[in-house]
Amino acid sequence: MAIDNSEVEVMAYDEAYYLDIEATKASNATADIQLMNVGVTKFEESSNPTEKSTQYIGNKSKTNKVTGYDNQFAIESDLIKNNKVVEYLYSIFRDRKTGKYAQQDLFIVELWNPVAEQESTYKARKLKTTAVISSKTPTPGETITFSGDLKGVGDFIDGTFNTSTKTFTENA
Repeated sequence: MAIDNSEVEVMAYDEAYYLDIEATKASNATADIQLMNVGVTKFEESSNPTEKSTQYIGNKSKTNKVTGYDNQFAIESDLIKNNKVVEYLYSIFRDRKTGKYAQQDLFIVELWNPVAEQESTYKARKLKTTAVISSKTPTPGETITFSGDLKGVGDFIDGTFNTSTKTFTENA
């Protein structure tokens, strides 16, 4: 079997974003993992690295080190009735939810990176996030939109995600 080493551009639709809009609300809640596909018009990931810069007495230039990350995802969405993800995110803004009621698990699924011999399974990252939905824009004659950020809580968990069963498996 020949190995295909041709370069292929990864498009925005080659990543899938899923939100668990239920499991963090109560200790006995079951997961309700939903695809963020319709409604969301912008989903921009920023790692926001924390840096330490030091200039040692024997050097002309500074030494820079990355010491951590402040994960953040800028999000914009149309307000669409009966869309579970959109209504969930909007409810955080509308009802001014705080604490665990504004948190959710985010799954970033690399559809361009399938796991060998595991059907419908792809490399993925899981991160607990806090939704900070900060604004709503009702423009006359247009769909109402809202925007804000999903901000990381702790570190990513690396693993795989099965898109058929909506199941995340942490790497060993």
